[in-house]
Amino acid sequence: MYDEMEVKYLFINLKYPAYVKLQIVLVIAWITVAFLLFLYARDSSVWLFRNGWWICPIIAVCEVGESLVAIKKAKEGFPEANLKGEK
Repeated sequence: MYDEMEVKYLFINLKYPAYVKLQIVLVIAWITVAFLLFLYARDSSVWLFRNGWWICPIIAVCEVGESLVAIKKAKEGFPEANLKGEK
């Protein structure tokens, strides 16, 4: 039903299926980076590498929250949802 819905992402509009796939890839990437930093960079002298293992999951959670808000806003502006009385 929402295949034609467009979700605003940064400066571009993406179709709903493409947006969801992009968000899944980004969250998996952040979690993967966190795991790798936890394994290999905890003893680094660079602050970002040393603390990145706990910063990356926080960014992934923020990414999920951002995507939920963007999808909710896109659904509110989608004409088919308004015709059927969905919110």
